[in-house]
Amino acid sequence: MHNNLPPICYADSRNKKQQDDTMMDFTSSLYLGMKHSSKELNDWQQLTTGVPAALGEADLALQVGNYVAGMQGLEEGLTAPSTLHLYWDLFDYLCHQPVVLFIDEKVYPVSRYGIEKLLIRKVPVHPFRHFDADHVAELIRKNSTRSTTPVIVSDGWCPSCGRAAPLQQYAALVKPLKGAVIVDDTQAFGVLGTRKRNGKPYGQGGGGLLRWQSLQSDTIITIVSLAKGLGVPMSVISSTHQFIGSFARHSQTRVNSSPVSLAHLQAAMNAFRINRLEGDERRSALWRNISLLRSLLQRAGILVQGGIFPVQAIRCHSRQQTIRLWEELKKRNIRSVLITPHGEQQPALCLIVHSDHTPGDIRVLADAIKKHHFLFKQSDHVNTLTGNPYRTGSAQTIPGWKAGA
Repeated sequence: MHNNLPPICYADSRNKKQQDDTMMDFTSSLYLGMKHSSKELNDWQQLTTGVPAALGEADLALQVGNYVAGMQGLEEGLTAPSTLHLYWDLFDYLCHQPVVLFIDEKVYPVSRYGIEKLLIRKVPVHPFRHFDADHVAELIRKNSTRSTTPVIVSDGWCPSCGRAAPLQQYAALVKPLKGAVIVDDTQAFGVLGTRKRNGKPYGQGGGGLLRWQSLQSDTIITIVSLAKGLGVPMSVISSTHQFIGSFARHSQTRVNSSPVSLAHLQAAMNAFRINRLEGDERRSALWRNISLLRSLLQRAGILVQGGIFPVQAIRCHSRQQTIRLWEELKKRNIRSVLITPHGEQQPALCLIVHSDHTPGDIRVLADAIKKHHFLFKQSDHVNTLTGNPYRTGSAQTIPGWKAGA
């Protein structure tokens, strides 16, 4: 799973095919229920070009990349088979630039892959506290010089916290210094969009966190996987024409790897069509399902973490009791997943809600959880504004996280 939510190894693949027909699934990250069967897709004459992306890629790749960029309000996009390809190239690109890197301490693990290249070349790398713009500002003041530019690396939306990165503040910090903000917006892309005064918490259009925060800045570089909100396992890097052109020319994976396959590109085009025709309807259905689950559980006094996002988590008194709840749900043909948010020792039970779950599915899930109410922590409360937990008499916003740590 994305954004600091690695599952503990309790996924049971035994007899999975038979289980899939009977089990209610709350583990998939296909938030909007886009699945792209072969019947939905246009035909393709060949699966791949047989040459590296740098030598040739389908015109459709350019269309998909630019469409994703346009959804976010950015100038140009470039496709890749995965976010790993993009981060590997991005850190190699930054090795040859006069930069100082500031990276969120809780950033998704793939966002770190390749950072060793910077360290080997003695490019300064400074971690900062999770989503803490003041800490970044302090580090920039202490570590930037006239000959270097700051680059901030952050996730966009953190499902562990149920909140968004302060991208407006990050952009304001680097803009006067001609720096950049690199945002992995995989979680929010397809789910969040342009906010209007219509009571829809996700906004409209699915363009991601930049749209949701009304942010337009030439300092922004986004990396998104389409695998979650749009259901297509491929990725796009987006920014200004100048940056994307320079990045493409310096890319090593484009020289040594195949481009995105035609099958994936056709699936992306199908995702754009679905999003255009019924994306907002699916997002509304998603929010109704999340609201129903949270309401049913909170009425029973059960804390639910996750805020407005599809990734919802609940906690028990102990590790053993959390595992027991997971097992009890499995006995009732409900598939969930155990996670360790932000690498904490204490696991939580994660439930990923989709737009295509029915109200009946949600009620069955809630009823199954409520039958084991005695397993849950009773000392937690919920911030009604953010949906995040806190403890009475404490400044904590999530268990295990200490302000200023």
